[in-house]
Amino acid sequence: MEPLTKVEVFQELYQLIDYYSEHRDHPADPDFDFFKNVKYYCDQLDLNYQEFIRTFGLKQL
Repeated sequence: MEPLTKVEVFQELYQLIDYYSEHRDHPADPDFDFFKNVKYYCDQLDLNYQEFIRTFGLKQL
């Protein structure tokens, strides 16, 4: 399997943000770690994770 391009990584990160906006008020699947996935994709794109979380207003409940 080939590594993801930066555009594909961005697409995954975008889909996570979209998922968050649609499901933030719903119970989370215990096997799905949203913030771990966001951190992974931020690292892949060399984005500051804390700044990303703050900028998009992502909050862990």
